[in-house]
Amino acid sequence: MKLIVSILVSTLLGLILFMLGLPGGIIAFGIIAGCLFYGIYLLLSLRDQLAGIANHFHIKEEEEGDKISNEEIERELESKWD
Repeated sequence: MKLIVSILVSTLLGLILFMLGLPGGIIAFGIIAGCLFYGIYLLLSLRDQLAGIANHFHIKEEEEGDKISNEEIERELESKWD
């Protein structure tokens, strides 16, 4: 349902911007460029978080000298997200 509403709102915004001519094109370009840059920012943030988690388990594995079980990883991740 949210997807349909989002598509309809985007369509209406696109039509309004199309009717504005050049200023509408500039605004549309700004919206698209802003979304792309924000998406890149979110991907970099996610990469940093995942690298930190992987590094945490790698260090823990070296200290204990044996492999960490999947159950232990799941418990550790659940405690971080709660």
